[in-house]
Amino acid sequence: MAPTTTARARAAGVPRARGTLIPALLFAATFATTTLCGMAWASGALDPLQELALLFGIAGGQLPLAVVGEGLAYAIALLGFFLAHEMGHYLTCRRYGLAASLPHFIPVPFGFGTFGAVIRIRSPFPDRRTLFDVGIAGPLAGLPVALVAVVWGLVTADVAPASGLSGGGIWFGDSLLTYGLQHLLRPDAAGGELLVGPVFIAGWLGLVATAINLSPAGQLDGGHVLFAVAPRWHRAASLASGLFFASLVVTRAAVWGRLSPWALWAVIVLVFCRRHPPVPDGRPLGAPRRVLAALALVLFVLIFVPAPLELIQ
Repeated sequence: MAPTTTARARAAGVPRARGTLIPALLFAATFATTTLCGMAWASGALDPLQELALLFGIAGGQLPLAVVGEGLAYAIALLGFFLAHEMGHYLTCRRYGLAASLPHFIPVPFGFGTFGAVIRIRSPFPDRRTLFDVGIAGPLAGLPVALVAVVWGLVTADVAPASGLSGGGIWFGDSLLTYGLQHLLRPDAAGGELLVGPVFIAGWLGLVATAINLSPAGQLDGGHVLFAVAPRWHRAASLASGLFFASLVVTRAAVWGRLSPWALWAVIVLVFCRRHPPVPDGRPLGAPRRVLAALALVLFVLIFVPAPLELIQ
């Protein structure tokens, strides 16, 4: 008997109505937390008590509209990146008939306002070509959104003399890409410091998240790509990735006496990102996908930030 329309929809990963409620609620909650955190970045409220004061300011109508607008712009830019990234995976799953959930956002009422978003792929990958396409789709879809936010943030940033900075703040580290864009787009900032706003922070975080996902380890996007291209190299590359992050931690501690933000990620990669489930060979990848895999590695090098954050006293 031929499958019913409902059965075909489920097989293709089309979510039922009740399967959209939790993702929608999580998205709404994350929009609220990222808006709040965006306003915190805009106003310099960088601790939980100051964020609580922001909430009272919102309730009392005491916040300047410019701060609210920057908070909304931050939320739109950051959630736009994560939504594009996860929908890249989701729509590629749909293309290949894999059952997958809608993106589930993770709200956090402090810091950046979210730990990102995830989808759950319920179907096994039928072959390595499908694995490759699903893995690479997220970074390719999310990267343009992050780049637009970074460029906009650089173009609209204020410039302060390096000797004129006072008070606390957070320094956002450069990748090769952001370093090049800064010198290309803002030559007027030579000898000074760019005071970036929430939209830049959203784009910068999108680039960092893309670099993390492109790490050739475990079941990260880069791990999927590597396993699809060269499954025999996967375990060694995963170990090398973990040791690379660990070397950043050791170097920072030895030279500057500080703990690297990559410390937790080094542990995660070394402990949890060593294996990948087997996937049938199936159809050959072909030259275009192998070239795209090499470009993904180049992209990782360009957007990786060795020293992401530094607290300025």
